[in-house]
Amino acid sequence: MNLGIEDEMLEFKKTTGELNEAMVSICAMLNKHGKGTIYFGVHPNGEVVGQEITEATLRDVSRKIYESITPSIIPQISKKMFDDKAVIEVTFFGNEKPYSCKGVYYIRTADEDRVLPPNELRHLFEYNRAESWDREITDYTIKDIDLNSFKKFYNKAVACNRLKDTNSNPDEVLKRLGLIVNDHLTNAALYLFSSLNPITLKMAVFATEEKMTFLDINRVKGNIIDLIDIASNYVKEKILWKADIVGMSRIEIPEIPIKSLREIICNSFAHARYNTFTEHEIDIHPNKIVIYNPGAFPIGYNPEDFVNQNLQSMVRNPLILDTLYLSEDVETYSSGLKKVYSECKEKAIKIEYIKYQDGFAFIFNRKNGINQLTNKTLTENEKKMLSLLKQSPKTSINEFAKEIGKSSRTIQRTLNNLKAKGYIERIGGTKGYWNIII
Repeated sequence: MNLGIEDEMLEFKKTTGELNEAMVSICAMLNKHGKGTIYFGVHPNGEVVGQEITEATLRDVSRKIYESITPSIIPQISKKMFDDKAVIEVTFFGNEKPYSCKGVYYIRTADEDRVLPPNELRHLFEYNRAESWDREITDYTIKDIDLNSFKKFYNKAVACNRLKDTNSNPDEVLKRLGLIVNDHLTNAALYLFSSLNPITLKMAVFATEEKMTFLDINRVKGNIIDLIDIASNYVKEKILWKADIVGMSRIEIPEIPIKSLREIICNSFAHARYNTFTEHEIDIHPNKIVIYNPGAFPIGYNPEDFVNQNLQSMVRNPLILDTLYLSEDVETYSSGLKKVYSECKEKAIKIEYIKYQDGFAFIFNRKNGINQLTNKTLTENEKKMLSLLKQSPKTSINEFAKEIGKSSRTIQRTLNNLKAKGYIERIGGTKGYWNIII
């Protein structure tokens, strides 16, 4: 009989002579999934080979687990028969991660166990105590709430029917959401709504793929509610747009889906580590847009795991995430990523994930290595002409000349410059229109 193949929650050992190796697997599975199963008497290929089993054998397994795994777990250990062959089945679970095996911490990857390096171990400890930080009570009160930020959240949450429009008093609403306790703000409320500007966001446009020469740079402080909009609007302004005429309507199409960009930005603020000195960052390069999150992806996982599998969402800041869900700024973590990857795949946009020691980044690759141009490369006449073309792409040269008080020759020269710089193109002849490329 064959029991299948090993995976992240299933391990086979030929005999209890491999108890030491089995303890490592138990530790690794607990740290990755919080549960797992190990069989003794089964070949690694899944073939049941059986072994001699006595009461003493079962006690040895139980004692070994007790002596090896910290914090302690209570496994279920039983004798099973498959085709008249006896095997030992050990099933276990635990929710007190991180777990160690004789003082060493492991994580499960596919069917292998690997030692957790110090930085990943630190992140695992942080995830274990994340909820306590989210709910910690601060010294601040309702007086420290920015009312405009609160109203922005409240109106969105009511409009999308995720919050009942029963009482718009900030104190009452935040208490109802668990964001104020004993008349004091939780950490979640402080970072979501406060007027104290607890978060720093850096945004920049770079001339090359290196972070050396920048074309634009900003560094702003604020709360989560405000910074989500600031970050989203910055990216919208700096990416490239293409204008298409569909029927009688002009439709502007971004080079990268706006919903996907905003989803990643929102998730960055929802899942970040806020008890460190790292900062949120958005870097726009000619070939990529990088959204950096000063947090840590769940240890042992990558985004594709949540996209391709039906995994339970692992939340660092539950109160923050729940609040942003109410205003429809985020979905659940796994479903939001599924939508981003699906939309980018549909639009042929490559998205990547990079892990750093103190954070991680999502990277949207820009098609064909787009040559980054900004309004800094335009003269005042060219800026004015580009703005007019966006509003009236079918207006003639003579009409533009009359409207802005310039000669037709000046208008033609300005249009030629915009074409040469790659901002516009002419579609059709005299009855055609100007297509805005950037």
